[in-house]
Formats: sequence, structure tokens, C-alpha cells
Amino acid sequence: MIFRLSLVVVSLCGLTFAQQPAQPGQLPDPTTAQWRAMSVKEKLRYDARHVFDIDNFVFAGVGAAFDQARERPGEWGEGWGAFSERYASHIGQYFVQRSIMYPVQAIDHEDTRFFRSKHENYAARAGDAFLHTVWRRSDSGGMMPAYSEFLGDYGAAAVSRMWWPDKYHTGSAIFIAGSDTILVDGAINLFHGFTPDIERWLHIGR
Repeated sequence: MIFRLSLVVVSLCGLTFAQQPAQPGQLPDPTTAQWRAMSVKEKLRYDARHVFDIDNFVFAGVGAAFDQARERPGEWGEGWGAFSERYASHIGQYFVQRSIMYPVQAIDHEDTRFFRSKHENYAARAGDAFLHTVWRRSDSGGMMPAYSEFLGDYGAAAVSRMWWPDKYHTGSAIFIAGSDTILVDGAINLFHGFTPDIERWLHIGR
């Protein structure tokens, strides 16, 4: 039942992305003269506008569903009450992650925007979408490690394990939770990267 629910939620997430404006595709090309770095104020405004994007809350539900299926943590029990607790945990972890990421992005000159791949090959585009999770544009238009991703994901994992049972207050549990978040963020980028294709496949906007 939980796994079926997860598949439904992922499908709805894809439909939601397909119906949203393709903002990433409208961004200036970093290799052209139209490129302009965002100011700190613009970055904060951009991040604030996207912090409540529906995909973040949908994927939190997917994560809660998988935790429910694996009974993690088992001390929280089963049923809708336990699912609500797990969902709230994922939402809390998400907000901690964002509160860490935003200042880091402003300090280390990461560009917070998502740029779709220019490749036509699906596999290459998927690879670029996942790569963007850990390797991003800088304010200068070049590429740099996504320090905010690593600090935000593993920092939020460390904080969130504190409201989990004591046996999860370990380095391995934090590493697993942070790595899971990186994979989830990669999946979100994958959806964003294929939004035009989803629109075409579903005949949206025609």
C-alpha cells in the first residue's frame, strides 16, 4: 500500500512540474554576453520564492512513505499517525536544510538557479540534471562544487536525527540521511530538466 502511494505521489509530482512555467529554460545562457550574476538580495528573493515549491513537499511525502514502509524509526509505530510524524520530520529536515543552504550560497558565490542541459540525448541530459545537484554555476558563470548542497544536506541530517530515537544519533545514520537527501534533490533536478518533455508527452499547452 505504501509503495503504491509513493508511485502515485511521484506521478502527481511529475504532472505538477509539467504544468508549471518553464522558468529554468528562460534563464540567460552563462556562455553569452547576457549573463549577469545575481546579487545577494536577488538570491534571497529567488530562494524565498521557491522555498514553498510543491515538489519539495511532495518529495517529503515520498520520503515519509518509504520510511513508513521500512518502519524507520520503528519506535514511531504504524498507521496514519506515524506517517504524519514521519512527514513532519521530513518537512522539518527540509527547512533546516534550506536555512543552511541559503547563507552558504550567498557567501561562496554559488548561483542558485537551475540550468537545463543543452544535450539532446536523454541519458546525457539526465546525467547533467543529477550532476547539477553537486556541481553548479558560480556567479562568474563558471562551474564550482555545490558546497551548499553538502553542508545543507548533511547538516540538516545531523539536526533531524536529534529528534529521532537515540540509536539514530550516530555518524552512520547522519551520513545515510544526508546522502538520501542528495539523491532526492537529484531526482527533483531530473524532473525540472525534463519539464519540456513532460509537457510535450502530456500535450500540455497545445
